[in-house]
Amino acid sequence: MSRFIFVLFLALFFVSLSIGAEPTPLKQDWDYGPAMKKVAQRFHGRPGVVLHVGDSITHANPYGQWARFGKGQSDSDKALLKWMHCGAEDDSDGWFLARFDHPDGGRSHTAAGGMRADELLAGGKQKLPSLAELLKKYQPQMVLLMIGTNDVAQGRKSEEFLADVEKAASTILDSGSICILSTIPPFFGRPEASTKYNDGLRGLTKKYNLPLIDYEKEILLRRPQDWNGTLLNKNDAHPSAGDGKVNSSAEPTEENLARSGYLLRGWLSVKKIGEVKRTVLGEK
Repeated sequence: MSRFIFVLFLALFFVSLSIGAEPTPLKQDWDYGPAMKKVAQRFHGRPGVVLHVGDSITHANPYGQWARFGKGQSDSDKALLKWMHCGAEDDSDGWFLARFDHPDGGRSHTAAGGMRADELLAGGKQKLPSLAELLKKYQPQMVLLMIGTNDVAQGRKSEEFLADVEKAASTILDSGSICILSTIPPFFGRPEASTKYNDGLRGLTKKYNLPLIDYEKEILLRRPQDWNGTLLNKNDAHPSAGDGKVNSSAEPTEENLARSGYLLRGWLSVKKIGEVKRTVLGEK
């Protein structure tokens, strides 16, 4: 066999392996384990309760669809979701709390449409309790926080926004809950502003050694030029549910993850929570 044919054979072999490989989220380049283990030692709340806190991107029903009934869940995914009380449909089930359509309108139990970071701290947006009150009521073991899109849309200075997020993260950590922070999607109207916000959020996660879901980078990795109208609805701040062929509960192949913004976000959340559980709590 000639050298050229041998090299070609190896290339085709590794390509075939990569085609069937399971997608993996981006790895963060800092170790949050030791810091979050110290936080976990102060935890005296309800095991497995994971709150999803944020604005309409968190309240939206498609966000939790892959967790609740998505295709392609591994056995470890299913065990993790059971640990999170997914499907319990009560105040131990963070996915339920996030999507519930509250009678007050425009919000769930843990997220509110149009909410800024300062409003999360203060409470009162669509009568949503403050972050401190949410923590006291639900006593979560982890909190996944995504906030900032409305701050960008309303032109808040990044310094003011980041100061509020830092207060939110400190409030979560001081309660004995692990804080998982997420970057926000690129914003079609002010992409430079959302980039600046996200750079600041990455800085905060490094400062406090927090787990990070880098949603912005995950989007740009898959759709560097055409995210507006694919992974995000056209000229809209919200992720897409799908494109007619792929929806937010589809199997998380690389192709599908590049076609549904909510599938991507829901899958990333499950994977990150699982990673944190293994890394910090030492549990599979």
